Amino acid sequence: MQILNKSSYGEDMDTSISLTGVTFLKQGAYKQRHGGLKEIVEKPVEGFMLAKNDKMELERLAMIPVRKKKIDTVTPQTHIKPRLQKQYTINKKQITHRIRNYTNQMKGEKLLYFWTVTFPLATSDDTAFVLLNKWLTRLRKEKLLTSYLWVSERQKNSTIHFHIALHKRMCVKKANRYMRACIFTCIDNKEINYSRTDAIRYNGVDISKSRKTNRVTNFAKKKNEKSLVTYLTKYVSKNEGTFTHLAWHCSRDYSNLVINIRCTSNEFVKGKFNTQCQVEVLFETEWYIFKPWSNGPPENLLTYLAFANQTIISLLSTN
Repeated sequence: MQILNKSSYGEDMDTSISLTGVTFLKQGAYKQRHGGLKEIVEKPVEGFMLAKNDKMELERLAMIPVRKKKIDTVTPQTHIKPRLQKQYTINKKQITHRIRNYTNQMKGEKLLYFWTVTFPLATSDDTAFVLLNKWLTRLRKEKLLTSYLWVSERQKNSTIHFHIALHKRMCVKKANRYMRACIFTCIDNKEINYSRTDAIRYNGVDISKSRKTNRVTNFAKKKNEKSLVTYLTKYVSKNEGTFTHLAWHCSRDYSNLVINIRCTSNEFVKGKFNTQCQVEVLFETEWYIFKPWSNGPPENLLTYLAFANQTIISLLSTN
């Protein structure tokens, strides 16, 4: 399935179309890096490769000095520098786009629920991540969990907790029971510093509900679009925390989703996308300009991305 015809030779792919809006690349070096080299041709057997007549590129490659292999010499070490612990942050753009695109590709009734997993005050990050991983593994074994994306968040009391996007209903009591079982297993294996009293009382797995009706919120429904934007803004966009473990993670089908489409300026105009995004610029840097859609993403874009992602997910499920 294809929205637009193939671009003509030599055009810059300087436009990125997504469910949130359109990004226009500005600077040449940045444009070349993200849009691809101009002098590239496609051959049936070899695939994409540099054109033979690209003299400038060949000259540039010839000027690159050949690196000599370093000969290791044993030198006495007076002191060993301590290894700095790696810090992880969340990728806000990736998270937002993947949640939206997974929901968009769902057939029939679209479902999107947000769960929160919290732990008692002063629970260490190591303990929290061990328990989360064991709990997710148990849910997968029980076939209660297939597609998901979770995000870490540091609370004001410094204890970490997690937000999880799921696309199916799950019993809250069962989810808490499995987490309690994981806690007891970790206590028996001496993997965590946790008391059995805390384990018995644990009830920290919960699903997001409406404050007005106290009913479980399905964020995929059109009437809950504002709630979805609010939730993503509050728990993703404003999340500036750093972590010593992965700040976010997702299932394999989530990680393989197509989240945007690259095209040239001519393709963008031919597809009539320019008439559907806002005139005013929402966000601008020296590298790019971002404009949101005026009335939500175009229907042909939704259809195209849904088809592409349905195909990807079906292929993954058969392998």
